[in-house]
Amino acid sequence: MKIVTTEDLINIDKKTIEKIPSILLMEHVASEIFYLLLKRHRELLYTKTIYIFSSVGGNGGDGLAIARYLVKNGYDVKIYITGNLDRVNKDTYANFNILKSMHIDVNYLGNEDDVISASENIESGSIVLDSLFGTGGNRPLEGIQKLLVDNLNKLDVIRIAIDMPSGLASKIGDYDNINTCFKAHETYTICFAKDIFFLYKTREYIGELFIIKSIFPNDILDNWGYKAKLINYNEKINIDRNSFFSKREQGMLAIIAGSNDYIGAAILAVSAAYRLGVGYIRLYVPNGIVKNIRNAIMPNMPEIVIIGVGEENQQYFTENDIEIVNDINRSNACIIGSGLGRNMSTEIFINSILKQINIPTVIDADALYLMFESTFNELNYNFILTPHIYEFEKLTGISHIEALENPYEALFKYRQKTNASIILKDAISFLMCDNDIYINYSPKESMGKAGMGDVLAGFIGALLARKLNILDTAKLALIIQSKSFNILSKKFGNDYIQPKDLADISYKILKRM
Repeated sequence: MKIVTTEDLINIDKKTIEKIPSILLMEHVASEIFYLLLKRHRELLYTKTIYIFSSVGGNGGDGLAIARYLVKNGYDVKIYITGNLDRVNKDTYANFNILKSMHIDVNYLGNEDDVISASENIESGSIVLDSLFGTGGNRPLEGIQKLLVDNLNKLDVIRIAIDMPSGLASKIGDYDNINTCFKAHETYTICFAKDIFFLYKTREYIGELFIIKSIFPNDILDNWGYKAKLINYNEKINIDRNSFFSKREQGMLAIIAGSNDYIGAAILAVSAAYRLGVGYIRLYVPNGIVKNIRNAIMPNMPEIVIIGVGEENQQYFTENDIEIVNDINRSNACIIGSGLGRNMSTEIFINSILKQINIPTVIDADALYLMFESTFNELNYNFILTPHIYEFEKLTGISHIEALENPYEALFKYRQKTNASIILKDAISFLMCDNDIYINYSPKESMGKAGMGDVLAGFIGALLARKLNILDTAKLALIIQSKSFNILSKKFGNDYIQPKDLADISYKILKRM
């Protein structure tokens, strides 16, 4: 699923209407959105009024066309329109006239009193549909339109945006426009997702995202460039499964993790990897914490091989432990970093061992923090890094503010420094493999909790050990993470999910794939 700029969408639309009448495009969008509304909110449509707020532009015409479908199928609809009626879009005008011929009232909001009256008469728990402005809306909302959106945002309703929430900036960096924006629970965007949707300052307005199929010609869509791609949760990513596989053929995973203060991180990484079917796990921990690690792991996962490293009472890895690299390289994949701590001696260990590991490897957590710039620059395509936004800043020197405001640009700067793939973890995760960016859009409240990154590292390491390439591994790990969250949020609510819950339920997702 391609992600493009709003300017791209405008140009695609212009190219398309050279071949297909714009009124036909509007009709198709309206029918698709009508059926999506039925699928998502059929019960509410039977019992509540749906309130549609349109303008005189093309996006407003989409709203009027949707209203026609709803009315024709017996649903209760109230329609409002704003803007200068002397400048109405021709397709919007056509739909306006069709509604008049059906004796359907379209209420004009001409002043503040009209807006206040319309807002006050909206029934609690109903659906409000925003089709005021789409990709063409590139100015801040003013006057009665600003008042309208402000009022709608305060109501106890389900807010649905058509194409994009009205008031949203249309270009990255144009954040001065966001002084008022429709705060959608759901956004039904047309044809492609827009790059502006996934930024720190805009993402809160999008809600759940749905891509509406278009009838834009394939020769235009297929040949058009893209900024990034959305991860497709229905993509078929095959893992070799064979009843005759030995434990080694099922995948051997080495995990270098843990220190005296962070025993739990190692346990979470092992648990997550174990649940994704890897055949053989060797966990390397400092000798001083082996007893505690064994006590925690053995009751539930007695088959895990735990290898103590260093002196008897050693609490963390040191520069003297580099000899384990030969043993590490006998595995199919490696995870390094979970709970290692930030001791100066561990820093030397990390930078020495990373230069000698020659198998696909996940670098996470403290290993990211301790990595030297020279080590980072030398990483090859075998590595995938999983930093959160602040680890990314420490690793690259790119400010976390810059990365939040324009992650696309930040990732291309990252690519100039190293060949390693990366998952930039935040409420929305950005995966970069080679020069392509993939976005995992499935924000949940618990996703940023301590320990969630250790679980994701475990997922990635297990899939690498099972011999998936890095791109398929990263996408599948993010899909499993997101789908597991969706299941758990229904059981516990979004706030109460723990990392161990995620590890424990992940197998249910994998077995369906």
